[in-house]
Amino acid sequence: MSFDLYAFPAPGPATVAEALQLLEADEAEGSPRFDSDTGELLPRPGPQMAKFIEELERRWPARDDDCDPWACWPLGEPIVGGGTGFNIRWSYAASVAPAIVEIAARHNVIIYDPQADQLIQPAPSQPARRLFKRRG
Repeated sequence: MSFDLYAFPAPGPATVAEALQLLEADEAEGSPRFDSDTGELLPRPGPQMAKFIEELERRWPARDDDCDPWACWPLGEPIVGGGTGFNIRWSYAASVAPAIVEIAARHNVIIYDPQADQLIQPAPSQPARRLFKRRG
């Protein structure tokens, strides 16, 4: 079981209901899709999401075994709406999730947290560390 987060480029979903519609559409399409010609997952991220993912990859570079202590690579899986999904091990959720939210704010990326059923709009001044609590 993992702690999941979903990221969408702005303007993206404005409500939890809109985020859920995108995720349901993604599930119906059978994500992720694979381009056998290029060897890449589809859809490819747009410039905004690419910069967001690049910063995440600089913060948590890939390892030789393609798995980090908190997630496996590729770091995010493309989803409908130009977004990406992350699966984080619960033991790392309290430290990784707030960092993802802070990085998202710098790139104007919207985060949906299905555990809290919460949409987190980009707001650099928001204290992200308070958004995530360890389950006990």
